[in-house]
Amino acid sequence: MRKLLLIVLLATNLFAQGRIYEGPDDPAGDSAAERVGWMTGNRILLFFRNNTELSDCCDKGYDVSKWPNNFEGTKMLDGVATLIGARVYVDDGMIPAEDPSIPPVPGVQRDTLYYMQSSFRQHLDMDPTGTIEWALQPVFGYFNELSETPAMSNREDSWPLLGWPARGDELKWPGEWNGRFGRGVMKADQESYFVVNDAQDQEYLGSDDSVKYYPRPGVLIGDKKPDVTIQKGLPWGGVGIRAEVRGFQWSNPAAMDAIFWEYTIANISDYDLVESCKLHLSCEVSSSS
Repeated sequence: MRKLLLIVLLATNLFAQGRIYEGPDDPAGDSAAERVGWMTGNRILLFFRNNTELSDCCDKGYDVSKWPNNFEGTKMLDGVATLIGARVYVDDGMIPAEDPSIPPVPGVQRDTLYYMQSSFRQHLDMDPTGTIEWALQPVFGYFNELSETPAMSNREDSWPLLGWPARGDELKWPGEWNGRFGRGVMKADQESYFVVNDAQDQEYLGSDDSVKYYPRPGVLIGDKKPDVTIQKGLPWGGVGIRAEVRGFQWSNPAAMDAIFWEYTIANISDYDLVESCKLHLSCEVSSSS
């Protein structure tokens, strides 16, 4: 038997005891930033989107994720979704309570809100028009906007032209790969890189919601990138998370049947998230050799 492996690595500062976020000040995610790519660096062909969705049940031809990566390859995966969950507490309908172990003062009503952030081709929360997904959305700035794919280490034309987002509004390393292992370093045979956030999630911010949670009070969608294509002017929503995602393939015989995915998840809200979890609906799928 041969096995195709998707190996998931997680790094996070979601929790209160994590490090303070000091990375890029990204704009809200935007569906117009969605790109598709293919991991082709070893014996696995994997179709992916830069919204964290891996593979797809309905792709045809070359878009199919398969093993081995040749004309004899067999389709191996239906779809893989990332799930990032959190629970927040709100007093009197709008005041975040960061330490749930401290009970509210008498007369104060405490409510609990639940979030599970993801992106997939179905079963997502939508806006009232049914046209906008309240989901993890890709962020502009981490790829060449003229490219049809996310940033890939083997495609220099997919890299952002002016450089990569760094701390705050700074850019760094134009014309060089922003590698997981260092500036311009390409240790993997193929590496992919993208960023998502949950700013577009308005689930608890509707006019009929009696309990609201604003992860970044006063920050609106479109403040950072005025030409955002969806929900401009609405409050920054969701729970206030950012995920930096990288995929790696090596053709070395020891790893030629594996893809590694790394998720660095940060809390970019104004509040601590003391109760959160990170899940990945990953697959280990076998085929006869």
